[in-house]
Amino acid sequence: MRRLPALLILLAALAGCGGSGSSYPDKATATGPIVKGPGGVWIFQPAGKPKDVVVFFHGQGSFHEATPVNHRPWIDHLVQRGSLVIYPRYELSYEPDPIPFVIKGVQTAMKRVDTRGLPVLAIGYSRGGGLVVEYGAFARENGLPVPNAIMAVFPAGQGDERRIISLRNLDHKTALLLQTGEDDNVVAGGGARFLLGRLQAAGFPASRIQTDYVRSQKGLVANHFAPLQTSPAAKAEFWGVADRMLNALDE
Repeated sequence: MRRLPALLILLAALAGCGGSGSSYPDKATATGPIVKGPGGVWIFQPAGKPKDVVVFFHGQGSFHEATPVNHRPWIDHLVQRGSLVIYPRYELSYEPDPIPFVIKGVQTAMKRVDTRGLPVLAIGYSRGGGLVVEYGAFARENGLPVPNAIMAVFPAGQGDERRIISLRNLDHKTALLLQTGEDDNVVAGGGARFLLGRLQAAGFPASRIQTDYVRSQKGLVANHFAPLQTSPAAKAEFWGVADRMLNALDE
């Protein structure tokens, strides 16, 4: 069962920072990769003053997944609505400990763009869906944009449990959404269950966690690659959900 209405109520309680402009020209600025290899970053800036910041975490896979190419339609949509998007590259194929590269990439971006005072949504897909929750726990101590809300899209487990960090530093006011797919045979919801266990162990309040079970439907097979699709149904399930989260933060 989808629990998005409760999430939007939670986000409304967090609102109050950031602007609310609605009209953005088509022209935007894309920069990157800044720094080659892990620790690199892409920056996508709207033509007008940004309404908010999106820190977007890719998944594990081919070299292409470590670039924005697979997610560019969604990123372009976010920029068109007025979001400043930071896309850190934390690995080229598989990196046992990606966190230092996340920190390096986002810090590099912050030297080029001003994120002060803007609400922040962190989105992560697949392996990035687990990493994005960890990002919420280590962002503040490293001077990175701290997410007001986190959207973990079809999160995978984190693999090497020896390097998993505690989630105790995750701000209890953070709104957290975990999405799982009906026909996702790659992670099969295991990453979301793993995250829920870690969040419970860290004492994170269950009232701040919402779940969204994405079902297959006309125009969308809810498999692991559904978030990369651009059908109207896919846009509604992923882009539309992120838009509503951002709109609530921007109010």
